[in-house]
Amino acid sequence: MARHDRILVHGLRLGYVDVVRDWRTLKRDRVRLALLAGAGLVGTLYFGVMALVVQGRTAELAARAEPSLPPVVGLLVTLLWLSSTAVFGQRAAVRTIDIDAPSLVLTSVRPRAVTIGVLSAEFLRGLAFVGLPVGVLGVGFATGAGTSVPILTVPLATVLFLTSSVCSGSAIGAVVAVWSRRSRWKTGYVAGGLALLGALVVAGVMARLSTSPELAARLPTSWYGDLFAVGTPIAASQARAFGAVLGTVAIGYAGGSVTERFATRLWLDEVGSNRSARETAAAGERPRPFPRLRGRIDRPTRYVAWRSIQRVKRDPTRISHLGLPLLVGVWLLVDLARSTAGQSLLPIAVGLLGSWFVGGFLTLNPLGDDGAALPATVTSPVDGSQFVRGTALPSAIVCVPLLVAAGSVVSIATSTLPLALGLVLWVGVHGAAAIGIALVVGMRFPRFGAIRVSRRRAVVPPSLSAIVIYSTTVLSLGLVGVGALIAPQLLLHDGAAATIAQGASVLVWLSLEGGIGYGCYRAAVRRFDRYTLE
Repeated sequence: MARHDRILVHGLRLGYVDVVRDWRTLKRDRVRLALLAGAGLVGTLYFGVMALVVQGRTAELAARAEPSLPPVVGLLVTLLWLSSTAVFGQRAAVRTIDIDAPSLVLTSVRPRAVTIGVLSAEFLRGLAFVGLPVGVLGVGFATGAGTSVPILTVPLATVLFLTSSVCSGSAIGAVVAVWSRRSRWKTGYVAGGLALLGALVVAGVMARLSTSPELAARLPTSWYGDLFAVGTPIAASQARAFGAVLGTVAIGYAGGSVTERFATRLWLDEVGSNRSARETAAAGERPRPFPRLRGRIDRPTRYVAWRSIQRVKRDPTRISHLGLPLLVGVWLLVDLARSTAGQSLLPIAVGLLGSWFVGGFLTLNPLGDDGAALPATVTSPVDGSQFVRGTALPSAIVCVPLLVAAGSVVSIATSTLPLALGLVLWVGVHGAAAIGIALVVGMRFPRFGAIRVSRRRAVVPPSLSAIVIYSTTVLSLGLVGVGALIAPQLLLHDGAAATIAQGASVLVWLSLEGGIGYGCYRAAVRRFDRYTLE
């Protein structure tokens, strides 16, 4: 028994150290800390309003003759569980299952203790993320129910909910990570990503089925809703609440065991890393960077572009930061396409989402992507212009034409011909400018690695500051372009004056957008030329 206690203590210490290092890293990144503080302030105001709504609805429900828990609560809890499990699974497959110096860590403590540390650190991160909304909404629920019992049941249900979600997602992510490391062409990443994000698709389908509330109320994942309502005037099933506690214990044990088994394989298996190194060396013996572009683009630029594509082909998780936002965006596009009123907004949504993806595809962390090769890159004969043009080349010659083609099809199908031509022009210019914006933002806010116990050493995602600043800038400029294109017709209606005003506003916007894109390109070039290794 003492040995198991030591394992648990060691695991919890590892998780605590991981979270403390995260916090110290966050304190050193003042921009990111300011962004999180602003998001927390806005979130507090938003959830404060939602707490008033929850208070009113709870009081209305408790005032009924025989109040019972609505089936829609079970549906909401199930959707939240599926979504959070998908997120934790994606994080486990991409980042959190890997640990620094596994040979050193595993000789100091047992693999089970390391697994406990990884899971507890992920649990604490999730708790920090949901603590504010759950606390504010829990106060609204308690005041609406007219009892103080939720002060105990809401934290308990939240802890159990997160425990089951973390353990389930980490187990799935560990299986995907092992499978993907051993697959030759990284098909495991694709299949695993589809499986993890499929939970969100299932959640969306359930949300649209008319019988989904009654169906979700019978699922074990909805039993946490009954645990929320225990001790309140709202009638809840005590058997389901007790089942939620026992089910969490079972899921925690099973998920932890699966995570330990596959994570240990991952930590001790050196075959995959050696094979990847051999494949990289073999591929690097005779690089043939875009032979069809010889004579038009110099070799250093082509080599930088070729190397960027090879990195993504060997490890697709480099673009995993685009996965969840892209899935949500595509889901919104489907909703707009199904709505008659929203079809007119479909070209704008396609242009905004497509431009955001084009810019963030390969150009949002160019310095961090080099990793250990960055000193050689900076001191090589490649100058800033060649490095920046090579980094932007794949997105410029592949992604932008595809974006223009998609924007043309959607615009012609949903808008008049003059407006469609304007939207196509807007999509092309804005997509090209997004590449320059991503380059300068990514080089100003690079990320070379996270100081933590569990992380991917080979794959470094862009920094949160770069993602937020880039996304805000691209979406804001895109909306300005849409306003320049549509505002004259809305204000002056049809006629010669509207046409002249529209042409003038579009020219002004083209000058502004083109100037910003070119200025960002030049700033990125100067950043590389003046960059010094610390």
